[in-house]
Amino acid sequence: MVATGSRGCTLEKMLGFLGSKNIDEINSESLEMMALTTGDEPVLCLVNGALFNQRFPPKPSYKEDVLEDIYGFEAKTVDFVTEGDKAVYEINKWAEAASRGLIRNFLQRGSLSRDIALVLANVPFMTSHNNDRHCESFDGFKVLQMPYLSNSNQFSMYFFLPDERDGLQNLLEKLVCDSGYWHQYSRLSEKRLDEFWIPKLKFSYDFDVSLTMKKMGLSFPFMENPKDFAEMVEIPEGLPFVSKTIQKAFIEVDEKGTVAGTSSMHFGVSGCCLPKRSSFVADHPFMFMIMEEGSRFVIFTGAVLDPSRVN
Repeated sequence: MVATGSRGCTLEKMLGFLGSKNIDEINSESLEMMALTTGDEPVLCLVNGALFNQRFPPKPSYKEDVLEDIYGFEAKTVDFVTEGDKAVYEINKWAEAASRGLIRNFLQRGSLSRDIALVLANVPFMTSHNNDRHCESFDGFKVLQMPYLSNSNQFSMYFFLPDERDGLQNLLEKLVCDSGYWHQYSRLSEKRLDEFWIPKLKFSYDFDVSLTMKKMGLSFPFMENPKDFAEMVEIPEGLPFVSKTIQKAFIEVDEKGTVAGTSSMHFGVSGCCLPKRSSFVADHPFMFMIMEEGSRFVIFTGAVLDPSRVN
């Protein structure tokens, strides 16, 4: 959403950051990604929203061609000074309803000030409905694939578990350096496991993208030249301009797709006459990923640093 409303140096830098050739490519991929949210299984939703300060109204072409036609929602324009807290309440109710009660308190009271021009919100969430398991061992780590039960799109959740208990950092560096790792490590064979354990996961995480970028020593030109957002909003001369991009994600994993309880998933087979089979025991830091198999879109990535505490 941000890149499509940008121009100049900001657009150039964002295209490089996203690895895209142009805006048309971004819009095409966004349409394809939004199409993945249709259907009842698995529970996948990309909740998007935009709130504009009435001092900085949206450009009609951006509002209609991008927000409505591509991302499927209607942006709102309100007075952040007199109706800021009311708008926060409405946004929170909308996000809670759209996410079926999973996303709550998306914005905090007082978070909208007169100098903030707009708020772009993106909330991906997914709950799991797992079926069979596929597992393979690679050099220094194992990969577990758990396909979701679905009548339409073919989603899978992948777990990347290093052999060494403190090997997550090295594994992440290896995967980051190999941009096509999900192709190499996602063609797995179905396998029975004599010992299988992953923790139930239920957590959410949110952050201010602009603030995080600053802490990382990164910046986009719009921080110094807000006119680069002129494809998105009307920017009157002389008015201070502040943008805020919020990312909040929710993920829940258990064996049946229900709300996780206090116990963990633990399946085992015992018996002296059974042949030796492989195991997958995620009792130390690991990475996980959700991907749609047909399009190869990676919907979500994350890491669990202490499996004993995620319940």
